[in-house]
Amino acid sequence: MLSRAPSSRKLSRLNRRQRKKLRVGEFQELVFKVMFTISQPGSDPKNYDFLDAFLDLIESRDLEFSGVSSLRPLNRTDGTVAGSGRRSASDEDRQAVSAWLQQRPEVVSMDVGELFDGWYGWEDTE
Repeated sequence: MLSRAPSSRKLSRLNRRQRKKLRVGEFQELVFKVMFTISQPGSDPKNYDFLDAFLDLIESRDLEFSGVSSLRPLNRTDGTVAGSGRRSASDEDRQAVSAWLQQRPEVVSMDVGELFDGWYGWEDTE
């Protein structure tokens, strides 16, 4: 497996099966980072309702979320949103998540990152 995406020269020499296996070219999978802080820290039932609603939004758009909430005071969530299966997240998905977070009164601060390659683009986002 490659540690970074192949160059355009190498990409042109790969056949369809190789591009699919390496998840490059037309098989590239785009993801985006999400970070938000909610106003009520702790294990308030309203927080669980908010997170359930957030995950409902993610699932309704055929996306997946992997992330973690801060240990204390449990009000910051940080993670990555990807398309379900081998599908890429789209810019429309990114904008929908951003708009949903902006309209929620529980959200104190939020940051929705740009789309990047979910297999090879991590060093660019650090």
